[in-house]
Order: sequence, then C-alpha cells, then structure tokens
Amino acid sequence: MKPIENWNKVFNIILPKVEKPGRYVGQERNTIIKDLEKVDATIVLAFPDLYDIGMSYYGFQILYHVLNKDKKIATERVYAPWPDFETELRKNKIPLYSLESHVSLKNFDVVGFSFSYELGYTNMLNMLDMAKISIFSKERQEDEPLVIAGGGSVFNAEPITAFVDCILPGDGEEIALELMHFIGVLKKKPLDRKQKIEAIARKFDRIYVPAFYDYDDTTGKVFPLVDFVPQRIKTSKLTKLSNDIYPENPLIPLLDIAQDRYVAEIMRGCTRGCRFCQAGMIYRPVRERKPEDIVRQVKSSFSNTGYDEVSLLSLSTSDYNGLEKAVCGILDSTKKNSMSLSFPSMRLDTFTEKVAEYAKQAKKSGLTFAPEAGSQGLRDIINKQISEKELMDSVKIAIDNGWQLVKLYFMIGLPGETMEDVMAIADLVEKVLKIGGKKLNVNVTLSSFIPKVFTPFQWEAQDLPECIQQKIDSIKPVLRAMKRVKVMSRDPRYSQLEGLMSRGDRKLAQVIYKAWQRGAKFDGWREYYNFDLWEEMMLECGLNLQDYTGERNIDSDLPWEIIDPGITRTFLLKEKNAARKAALTPDCREGCINCGVCFDDLQMDLVDSDTENSFSFSAEPSEPSDNKHRYRLNFVKTGAAKFTSHLDIIRIFKQALKGARLDVCYTGGYNKKPKISAGYPLPYSFTSNDEYIEIFLEKPVENLDKLLNTNLPDGLKVKKYKKINLRTASVSNLVTGFDYQVNFLEKLPENIKSEVEEVLKQKNIWINRTRKNQIKKLDIREFIDTIEVHNDTIDISIIVKDGKTVKIQEVLHLLNIQEQEYYVHRQKTAFKAEFFQEQDTTAVKN
Repeated sequence: MKPIENWNKVFNIILPKVEKPGRYVGQERNTIIKDLEKVDATIVLAFPDLYDIGMSYYGFQILYHVLNKDKKIATERVYAPWPDFETELRKNKIPLYSLESHVSLKNFDVVGFSFSYELGYTNMLNMLDMAKISIFSKERQEDEPLVIAGGGSVFNAEPITAFVDCILPGDGEEIALELMHFIGVLKKKPLDRKQKIEAIARKFDRIYVPAFYDYDDTTGKVFPLVDFVPQRIKTSKLTKLSNDIYPENPLIPLLDIAQDRYVAEIMRGCTRGCRFCQAGMIYRPVRERKPEDIVRQVKSSFSNTGYDEVSLLSLSTSDYNGLEKAVCGILDSTKKNSMSLSFPSMRLDTFTEKVAEYAKQAKKSGLTFAPEAGSQGLRDIINKQISEKELMDSVKIAIDNGWQLVKLYFMIGLPGETMEDVMAIADLVEKVLKIGGKKLNVNVTLSSFIPKVFTPFQWEAQDLPECIQQKIDSIKPVLRAMKRVKVMSRDPRYSQLEGLMSRGDRKLAQVIYKAWQRGAKFDGWREYYNFDLWEEMMLECGLNLQDYTGERNIDSDLPWEIIDPGITRTFLLKEKNAARKAALTPDCREGCINCGVCFDDLQMDLVDSDTENSFSFSAEPSEPSDNKHRYRLNFVKTGAAKFTSHLDIIRIFKQALKGARLDVCYTGGYNKKPKISAGYPLPYSFTSNDEYIEIFLEKPVENLDKLLNTNLPDGLKVKKYKKINLRTASVSNLVTGFDYQVNFLEKLPENIKSEVEEVLKQKNIWINRTRKNQIKKLDIREFIDTIEVHNDTIDISIIVKDGKTVKIQEVLHLLNIQEQEYYVHRQKTAFKAEFFQEQDTTAVKN
C-alpha cells in the first residue's frame, strides 16, 4: 500500500502550520513498520482523542505490542487530529492516515477504536468521516474496513452500536489477536462483507456483533435476532497476566505528552468493592504479577527507554502483595540510573511508613489520596472503608517523609448525600491542615458522581447540574477561606453528558450523529464542549435527558446487560441494599463475597506477601559531582524530528544518554536535572545540518556518537563530537550567524530578484515585535548579511549580535513571500574564533 497522495505537501507545507505537528508524523523510537501487502491482516488502532492523551494510555501500548509481535499481522496507529489539522486535511481533501506508513485508514482491514471514556464518541465519527469511511455500519461498502471497538466504555456500547461492526468487551490482548487471525483467514475466502461479519459472530461468543441483536425500547432489553449468537456476551478476561503481553521496547514519543514515563503494570482488578467504582467491578478478579517478573521487565527495558521515572500501574498499588519485593528489586537494579518510582494509586489505609519510604525518593510534586466523602457515614454508604484516623495518620506520615503538598479528591452528589455530608469535607480538610501545620499545602478536587453500569449504583439517579453546582457553591467559599488550600471543580454539565452516555441505549445513536453533524467533537475538552447543543439534539430526537440520568427501576431490564461481565445482578442489588443501610462489605481478599466473577480457571491470582526484603533510601539532597567531562555534539535534525521543539530535543538527548547507559552529571538538590544545554534554538519545522548540544558526563567516553545514534530516533544523528574545556563559553554564546536555504515546492515567486535588491539596498528596516504583550521596535537590517537567488532556492545568511538576530520568516515577509509553499533548511552555523580554539587536548572525533 502506498502512502496518501500529497504526503510531501502534508509534511513540508501543512504540518508546519499547525500546533504540535509531531502528533501526526510517527517515526517515534520503537515504531514498528511492516509491509502491509505481505501480511495476512492489517489493523489501525484508533484512539479518539489527542496524541498527547492516547500515547499516555498503556492499554494502547500493550495492544500495539501484542498484535505486532505476530508476523502475520500489521498494526499501526492513529489519533484524533486537533481541529487546526483537521481543517487543513479537509481543505486539501486529504484522508486521515496512519502514523507508521501514512496510509489512508480506509485501506486497512480493521479500524479498532479504544474507548477509555464515553466522551470520545463524536471523535470516532469525525475520524471515520475524515477517513472517508461510512459512519453507519449498515451503509459500509465492500471496500470499507471493519470498525471494531474496545476499552472500558464498551461495557455499555449500546449508544454506538449503529456505528461499529464488532465490540470486544474486557481484556483485549487475546481476543483481538484471535480476531485478527480469523480475519486473515476470511480474506482468503470468497465472502462479502456481511458474510465475514456473520462468520465472526458465529465463531466468537465473546465478541458482540450488534447487527444480530435488536432493542425493545419498551422493556429496555437487548435480544438476539438469530440463534447462532449468545443470549449474553461474556467479557474476555485473562486468567493470568503473562509476561509476553508487556512491551519491552515501548513507543517513545518525540514530543512531551501527558504521562511521559515508563509504565509497569503490577496487577489488574481490585478487591475493595467501592460501590461507585466501575473499574473495581468489571475488572475483577484481581490478578497480580510476580514481583520477579516486574523487576525483570523493568531491568531489561527501562534503561533502553531513557526515562527517569517508573510508574507502577494498578487500581490500588499499595494493595499489591508483592510491593516490597518488587520495589526493592527495581531500585536495586536501576540505582545507577537516577530513577524514581511513582505510585499513581494509593489507598489511605495501606499508606504505611514502609510505602512512604519507597515513594519518597520520587519527585515530591504531591501525594494524592481519595477519601471520596467528607463524613464517615457517607463513606460507609459507598463502602469506602477509610476512617478519619487513617487519613490523619497518612498525612502525618507524608509530612514526616518530606511531602509539603497533599491532594484530596471528593465526589459530590453521591447516593444518600446530605448538605451535612458536603460541609463535612471542609471539616476534614481543616483537620488535615491542623496536622500539617504551616508545612502543608492542600489541593482539593471536587468532582460529580456519575452512576456507572455494572456497579451497585447503576440504578441510582444522577444529581441535576444545578443541584451539584449549588453544593459546590456552598463548600467552595469555606475551603477557599482556609490558608494554603486550593480548590478545583469542573462544570457539572460535563458529568451530565458522560452520565447520559454511560447508561444510554441505541436511541442515542441519532443524538450522537446529529450532535457531530452540528460540530460536536472533543466533548471532554473545555474549548469545544457545548452542553446546550446536546440538550437541543436530545429534544430534536424526542428524548428526555432525565430518562437517562434519573433513577432506574430495579425490576426493569437494562440495555447494557447484553454484556456479561461476570459480576451478577443479584450481587449488585445486594450491594445496593447494603448501601441503603450503610452496611460494609469486606474486601474479598478476606473471603469470597459471592460476586459471581470467579469460576473454573478464572480465579483471584495473588502472589505471596514477602516482607523479608528491606530497602533504605537516603532522601538527603545529593551534591553535584566534581568529576565532570564536557562534550560538544554536532548533530543533524531532519525528517519528523523537525517537528520537535527546543525543549523536546533536550528531553530526547537526555533519554538517549540514559539509554546508552552513560553516567550523566546532575545538578544538586532533591529534584536533580541532567546537565545538558542545547545551542541556539532552531525554529519549529526547520531542518538543519549543523546543530549543537553540550553534555556533562562523569566519565570520559569513546565512540560517543555511535552510542547516542543507537538510541536516538530517526531524523536526529550525531555527526561528530569533541571534548571541551569546562570553562568554555556555552555554544549559544559563541554563535555569530546562520546560513539558511529556502526551498520552494514550485517555481520561485515572480520579481524575487528585484525584491531582494530592494531589501539589500535599505540602510534601516524597522519592524515591530510583540513579546509578553509589549510591542518593541527593532532595526533588523544589521542582521541581514546576504540573500542569493538560485533556480528553485534562496540562500539567506543572517547575523547574530549580542544575542539578537532576525527571523527567517521576517526576511521572507520583506521579500513578499507569504502564500508560496516552501520549507527551510539551516545549512551552517557560524561561530566566533574562540569556538574552534577551546577544546580539551583529549578530544575525540569520529
């Protein structure tokens, strides 16, 4: 398969116009590119949100690894384009494409969407439309791919059944691989599209094929239309978390993303039974990985990534039985790599001195706890078995171990909540402040409760936005009056839309479609969320929002019950009644509570608790090393790397140095930073043949260029290097000018020679520059050295003087070059004589 037409135009002309073009080019480290015509089946994994968010989603990385590990399957990726890039693609009639091969999505066998939350549905429609794929499943032609969906949100996929061909609820690692193998077989048979979909429905009882089911909007029941599909679709669950599903060489982004760190999953599922928590219900039973497997994974792949932080992923990290053994092994195996551990999910009742000792060596940006409710009575209703004393004890431990910021999360609108419960949040925060004294700052986040499917609260009503806002308006001023307290909350109308989709049915498909037609997309983003539009579309479709967000009858069928997550309706009703009585249900680690999930080979899989290991970490700030060796690197920046920023370049080289296992010098203090400095910033989207960066190492090294090039992404390559004197001025202070070449995709602008002559004969050229809302006048003529016109290029030499210079765009504007399509290459960097004289006598060159 060939890349999309006009890829050269996209790369050189369109992408430089948009925000963060690195989102749309691929070529990250560890990208896998196969010949799409030499495999049995192809799939593009589609994430219906920004690259920055999707690249942080570990489940996406796992699927990419599992599917690409099979030689017969080619797996590529695509993320929702931000509106600026969407506008350019639509204007130029360019279809949405995959990152790896830049092939149109329509040319793949399967487009697989992964939904981590419900507010991505309109983005799915937008991405299909941009790829020129029919929105509705029933309208797709023979040359269009299968559209499938997975992820946490598809446990109720009814709102999107009109748009997708197949739904894969549960753990996707095994079922997705089996499906792709089967599609490879089907392609070799003389079957049309409908016959292939039927074959999938006949073979897989854990794949939901909506075309063979219907919905009774009177009873709320979804039922099969044919006898060859199951009455209910059981979700896929791995019996064990095997090592081979985890990528040893994960994708490393070119640009900074939301959660840019190495991730190691330590367990899946949770035994606590919080009644509001969908993940804790649908991902049962708990399956823990062996500590030695986690250590082996981190040891073999962490250094290769160049990251300096390992995040231990689970729903409740401090509940993991093998935590001590895993942490000790990780820290022991990576202690020379200046690595820190992060625990993204910790419970108050298991945050002990020992856990704090492990966590404190990470950067102390803040410690997060989720009491969820301010009063003990409300915590009992939701089965959040955390006492006020445990919260205070945890805060004291945090302070004793150096934390100065605690983040507390609360929900507003929980079942059974009163205003006394809401105001109890302020009492609890005040007590936390008292424990912390003047050492502690507290960030409080107030979020709206949303009833989720397959939880004991799936029948409960969701508070109206006005009611939630009233409660927030009551508690916020009280909290803000407290010193050292920050309060954050979100417009509760966001939660209404999420609640609508969470417990929606097939009738919502028309609402989603009409909302998308009217411009709905990125509904989880403040810039584009439009609640009024959704209310208008509900009315236009003859639907009432309160019918979806209101209380449900426990005797009625629920549309999402076509999916069987293992957990029984009987258990959920029992828990609902227990909530009414504020009765607690014990952790199922203490004994089976008959939820219905465990059967045959699928059982809770726990590792032995091992407390023989011990780890002692000194939190004293380290002193910078006196033993330093300074190297100046000369490198090229081409290809996709041209869409990386100045800060991205420093981050990428830092990762490459760690990947090469070089001992980088760090600054002193708690938050150590590697001693790396880049040269004069190269403008965004420019390529260059002559860039510089300086690094400090603790030991001298040979073959530095080869060591780094092995760990740098395509487009960045070290040409040569030299060891220089520690007292030499920085490279940016030695720059005197640059030579640029402007390349035009078509012919040069008319009258360009006369325009050049007009500019060069001027003695002064004054322009206005705006910086920090201040306009300053600058004479840029003294910075323009030469301008030479050739057949299809213009060479421009500029001068740097006292840190000031002219921008190439400013020169081109003077030449009336604005509408033409061009790209710029920095050919050479000019330096003061000192640059060539200051080098160590032990210099090494390639």
